Amino acid sequence: MIIVRLTGGLGNQMFQYAAGLSLAEMHRTVLKLDVSWFRMDPQYEAHNRYALSCLNITEQFATQEEVDRVRGVSLTTIEQASIRVARAVRFFRYADSLPSHGNLHYEKSLNFYPEFFDQPDPTYLHGIFQSERFFGDCANLRLHFTFRYPPQPKVVEAEHMIRTGGPSVAVHFRRGDYVRNATFNKGIGVVPLQYYYRAVGMIRERIPNATLYIFSDDIDTIEREFKPEGAHVFVRATQPWHSYDKIRLMSICDHAIISNSTFAWWGAWLNPSSNKVVIAPMPWYSGSENQNDDILPASWLPLIAHEH
Repeated sequence: MIIVRLTGGLGNQMFQYAAGLSLAEMHRTVLKLDVSWFRMDPQYEAHNRYALSCLNITEQFATQEEVDRVRGVSLTTIEQASIRVARAVRFFRYADSLPSHGNLHYEKSLNFYPEFFDQPDPTYLHGIFQSERFFGDCANLRLHFTFRYPPQPKVVEAEHMIRTGGPSVAVHFRRGDYVRNATFNKGIGVVPLQYYYRAVGMIRERIPNATLYIFSDDIDTIEREFKPEGAHVFVRATQPWHSYDKIRLMSICDHAIISNSTFAWWGAWLNPSSNKVVIAPMPWYSGSENQNDDILPASWLPLIAHEH
């Protein structure tokens, strides 16, 4: 059994699920989800809720007993002796029901590290695992990350517009809690407008007639501030608690310019085309000394977000 601790918003949860699924499939075992974090961290606002139910994942939740057993707890001398005696007399079901040292695996680095795949069955995963390299060999992941619910009528209209309107580029702005939350603002930072203007210029050089489809968690502010040249549409087809429809619509665009948001990352990644152009800001964490150099797939184009 592999248990993964889910934290953060939908994008982070998708990374955690993908890494857990990859390790579980390698061991030919089951993946279970620990969702207890969502009851403990109010600073994450709307992200403080389990969000993977919008996808066709294998949705199995770990019980507290399973978490304790796989993660491991400190054992008393009597408990350790009870386990030894139970195994000696072949009471394996009883022995397995008792707490154990388990295998709690804390993420070692923001970057990919191959030791991740050395973890045994069972393992409890604690981290964010934000790199394709943690799950690149997981052949079934795209099936898990299809959408469970049909789109709303306005989303269907937007999808038709994107599919029939010629070359398309999803452009994502992340503001929201990156602006309001002082910790996020300092540690992650908001990507400046100049990054987007330069990225649009790069896209226009390659696909001059592309239409930009602009997405944001603060679309009104972005429409006031962002004035790109050429054809563009500010997308308002999604409802607040159906934010996954933004990922759905971004993923059908031919190309992407993304923010430093895992939500936008998945919108670009779920497009399976090998010919897509994806431009992403680097460094990813503009306000932090800790960086993830492996967060962008090799084919994506990094663009310096902050010019000095």
